[in-house]
Amino acid sequence: MADRRERYERRQRSRERRQQEGRRVRRRSLRRTLLMAGGGLAVVIALIGGLGLFMVTRSTFGKELPPTGFTPAHLESFPPQQINGRPIPRLVQEHVMERNFGHARGSMLVQYNCVNFQCDADLVDRLTEIVLTYPPQVYLAPYPTMDAKIALAAPGRLLTLDAFDEDKIREFITDNLDR
Repeated sequence: MADRRERYERRQRSRERRQQEGRRVRRRSLRRTLLMAGGGLAVVIALIGGLGLFMVTRSTFGKELPPTGFTPAHLESFPPQQINGRPIPRLVQEHVMERNFGHARGSMLVQYNCVNFQCDADLVDRLTEIVLTYPPQVYLAPYPTMDAKIALAAPGRLLTLDAFDEDKIREFITDNLDR
């Protein structure tokens, strides 16, 4: 009788081990399935987000234009003068775009590219005349690597022009100077 009972208990323990092993296998399988589904969902979300970002920025995608904001890495300095004969470094341009309690009045950039675009002989002189009629926080400088002939940048705003248009330039500066 003890022999029968012992065999019965061994079969019960063996059955319990098989059942526990089956549960472990099912849990691992479920965990693997959930991880695969979550990873696939993350990939789909990343693709949709990337496509959406591309569609929103496709008009300026890959173009080099003046900044309209600033990064934490920007340089805490302003251009050396209102009318600059040399390009303003990108990190200094970003500082011009910074507006906070220390920079109550807005600064802005008027830049031109006569290296990659055909400019009239008097373009720089005409832009200089316009900029000099405004306060010193309106800066003029060349930007030879820019993908526009003329660009005006203010915090959060950008205007690019293919040709000189004094009315549009003055309107942009006036609208954004004290904004």
